[in-house]
Amino acid sequence: MPGRDERDSFYQSAWAQEEFSKNYLEKADSYIPERRRMIGIMSSLFDYSFHDKRETRVLDLGCGDGVLTEALVTKQNSLSATLVDGSQIMLQKARERLKLHRQLSFVQASFQDILTGRVLLENYDFCVSSMAIHHLDMKEKAALYMYISGHLNSGGCFVNIDVVLPPSEELEGWYFSHWRNWMQKVFDRINIKDEVPEDVILRYKDPASMNRPDTLEDQLGALKDAGLSEVDCYYKNGIFTVFGGKK
Repeated sequence: MPGRDERDSFYQSAWAQEEFSKNYLEKADSYIPERRRMIGIMSSLFDYSFHDKRETRVLDLGCGDGVLTEALVTKQNSLSATLVDGSQIMLQKARERLKLHRQLSFVQASFQDILTGRVLLENYDFCVSSMAIHHLDMKEKAALYMYISGHLNSGGCFVNIDVVLPPSEELEGWYFSHWRNWMQKVFDRINIKDEVPEDVILRYKDPASMNRPDTLEDQLGALKDAGLSEVDCYYKNGIFTVFGGKK
C-alpha cells in the first residue's frame, strides 16, 4: 500500500501475523456469543433502511473475511462495497468469500492509515465494522467516528458490532463468568482442545492483540459528538454489543 507506515501499531500487532489471523477466522463463532445474531441485526437495519434504494454504497471497516458484506449482499445484490482491512490475509479471505459478487473494491489499510490521510475513502450510505474498532484507544475511536460521520451521505447509517468495557469490576466479573461458561460448552461440543476459555478472556484486554475496549456510554457519546443522530444500542450481551447512529 502506498505510503504505509510500518511503525503503525497495527502492523506491529499479532493481527499482522498469518497464524493469529487464521486462528481467529476459524474460531470466531466459538469465541463470540450470538455472533450470527448480531450480524443479522446489522443486516436487518440495512434492509429496513435501504430496501427501496437500487444501489447502496457500503463501507466495511476492518472487514476480516468479508462476512458482513456477504450478509448485506444477500439483502441487496446491486450494492457496491469498499472493504478495508490492515491484513492482507484477511482481504484475501474476503476476496475468496465474495468472489461471485461484483462492484466490490478491497483496500489494505489500518485505521491509522485512514485517520492520517494516507488512504482516502469516498462517501457511503452504510458503514459497518465488526470486532475491530476496539483496537483503538478512546481518542482514536472518537476521531474515527468523526471521520465516519463526515463520510456518510445524508440519511446514511453506521453500525458497529464490538466488545465494550463494563462500567464496573463487579459487572465485568459477571460478564466474564457468563462468557466463560458459554465458551466452555461450545469448546466441548466441537472438541476444541488447543486452548481454553480463560486464554480468550485474557486476550480481551491484551496489548499484544491491540485490544483497548471502552465503555458503551463513552462511545455512544462520541457518536453524538460526531454529529450522528438516533444513536442507540441495538443489542447487548455482556461485553458484546451492536450500536450505531444515523447521519
